[in-house]
Amino acid sequence: MSAASTPGKTRKRHNAGPGSLERRIRGSYEGLPNSERLVADLLLDFPSHLATHSATELARLSGASKAAVTRLVQRLGYQSFAQARTDARNAQQWGSPVYMNAADPPASARSAIEAHMAADLDILRKTLEGLGQTAFDEIVAALREARRVLVIGHRNSALLATYARGQLGLLRAGVELAPMHGETLAEGLFGLGPQDVLLAVGFRRRVPAFLSALELARANGVRIVMLTDPSGAAMAARVDWVIPCHCRGASIFDSYVAAVSLINFLASQLALQLGAQGRARLRGIEQLHEELGDLV
Repeated sequence: MSAASTPGKTRKRHNAGPGSLERRIRGSYEGLPNSERLVADLLLDFPSHLATHSATELARLSGASKAAVTRLVQRLGYQSFAQARTDARNAQQWGSPVYMNAADPPASARSAIEAHMAADLDILRKTLEGLGQTAFDEIVAALREARRVLVIGHRNSALLATYARGQLGLLRAGVELAPMHGETLAEGLFGLGPQDVLLAVGFRRRVPAFLSALELARANGVRIVMLTDPSGAAMAARVDWVIPCHCRGASIFDSYVAAVSLINFLASQLALQLGAQGRARLRGIEQLHEELGDLV
């Protein structure tokens, strides 16, 4: 859904975390017949092939037979090749980089750049076209009126959370980042209530602490805005607004160009709503920059 209040039931994430396939293979590797070991070696090098190739194709690429592929899959504990493929595709959806390298490498540096640019433009377009203006205005109004705005994010999302805190903090007081260096998340979350807003940046491969923060904030009546990729829709019932943002780029790593653009747009819309108040804060900060000489 677009940025909106999104009631609904949460879904339990599939049990297909990183290394699921690799752990199965390595646990059985020493006892594998040579034919199955050929397939196992291929999947250890290219686990994404299980999500994108048929059993026949895996047999051809590994130099084994289709029967060897079937036997290996069953030996690893899967009921069928289809179940093994579902496990691998779930891992792709979850964002594990080792499951993302499914495409053939570009023929040249120029074609690699073009593919990278096309993918980034695509996720930017899909993200911005998916925004719901009414709900987005509600989010900006909540950020404007809140007593405190706490921004959280972990792993790659921490970079985006820091950027969001910096941009919003230029426009209004009371914008904080948690956890700060040397602190725990609890120290940042303490004291949040119905007058406050939690801006939770949570792209895929989220840590348990992120979910705990959402639960705690919800229990305390905090209004929650979550910036996340489509996989975060499962957590919509825990928050007030979801801002969906695409992140699947051209490489094995996720791309956050759309997320940066969204945060920039969010800050610009907040500046418009704050009007003279926001401009006065910006002028004051610029004046201090001049007095301190802290920018060159």
